[in-house]
Amino acid sequence: MCIMSIQCWRSLGSPTLNQSPMILKAFDGRGFHPFGILQDFPIGVEGKTVNLDVEVVDAPLDYNLLLGRSWSYAMTAVVSSVFRLVKFPHNGKIVTIDQLTYFFVRPSLF
Repeated sequence: MCIMSIQCWRSLGSPTLNQSPMILKAFDGRGFHPFGILQDFPIGVEGKTVNLDVEVVDAPLDYNLLLGRSWSYAMTAVVSSVFRLVKFPHNGKIVTIDQLTYFFVRPSLF
């Protein structure tokens, strides 16, 4: 599941949300309903874009957007937390993103 903070959603201009059938559970065990679901939200990385459904939550988060497994499946990506790499096919090539290089080259994105 992909999750977006309500503040991030508002900064995007508050695009139309659909009602979400999900009940999410916080780490402390409390359940809550998402604010809504942003359907077919485009997410682009290194020239490749995929559209995903993103749950918008009105809860304190340490991030703006959390990309879940549905993102890696849609990208046909292989993610390695050990080596900090994401690899995916694009335009007949394998694109490799090293997390540390990505953060140091593009600090203004975060």
